[in-house]
Amino acid sequence: MRPEFKETLDSYEDFFNEYCDFMKKFNESPNDLSLFGEYIEYLSQYSETMGKIGELDDGEMNDAEMKYYLEVTNRINKKLIDAAL
Repeated sequence: MRPEFKETLDSYEDFFNEYCDFMKKFNESPNDLSLFGEYIEYLSQYSETMGKIGELDDGEMNDAEMKYYLEVTNRINKKLIDAAL
């Protein structure tokens, strides 16, 4: 597995872990105005993160990379479902 591939996917998963934790907090206190600034930061980070993931889609993943990609995206999807996002 290419080190930059794993690093990008690990960063992708870290972002969604933080985002889901934040959204749970946000959903519990939707009127807390202090959270809106943080939300805007997550939107910016989301764009950056998705751009990096898009750069990986070069159609040249080896078997190990494809397996890791599926594992990471499955964990992220589960976390998003658990957070009801």
